Amino acid sequence: MTSSESNEINAVEVDGVWFETLVPEQILRLPKQNLVQKLLSILKFLLPIPPGYLSPEYSVQIGIRITNNTSTPLRFSFYFTILPELVNAYGLIPLEGGWIRASASLESDYPLAMPGESVTYFPEIKFFGTWGNRFGLSITSGDSGTWFFQSLKPGNYQFRFIYNSPNEKATLYSSVSRDMNLIEGIWTGEVLTPFVELHLAQL
Repeated sequence: MTSSESNEINAVEVDGVWFETLVPEQILRLPKQNLVQKLLSILKFLLPIPPGYLSPEYSVQIGIRITNNTSTPLRFSFYFTILPELVNAYGLIPLEGGWIRASASLESDYPLAMPGESVTYFPEIKFFGTWGNRFGLSITSGDSGTWFFQSLKPGNYQFRFIYNSPNEKATLYSSVSRDMNLIEGIWTGEVLTPFVELHLAQL
């Protein structure tokens, strides 16, 4: 397996397949907490308050585009294959897993890219308030679960995806026929996309 970075700092090539991190806006605006939400953030140490209640959730767009520049049609898995990585000036920020509810994969989790075509995936990503002037970042994992980064502050960060697709075959559940079907031709490998700059700014 060979790889090279493109002239575009957001992309890397692996065996004729391009992996690109999509960041429509590099300045991400964090939700502002009002007085009630600040009080809730204090009470969270005494009461079980779900994260989304501490401040308005704020959705952002960060995704991955995969381009098949080979001569072979390929499928790409987005079923629990995307792992986010976030770094600040002090190093790697711990990634937490929460509310993981593994569900059966569907054919839509394995889009087909003909030679020269691209597939794009935007996981659901949201900021939410935690405590004080801190924030959390939730990212769906593709199998009905969620990844979390917590205790984030306004400032500069670097972000990338680790794409890891180990299986060239997958068993799918059909909601129409209620049967399990086998799908093949899935691209396999591990790719670390280049880091991209993100700036978290307070609203």
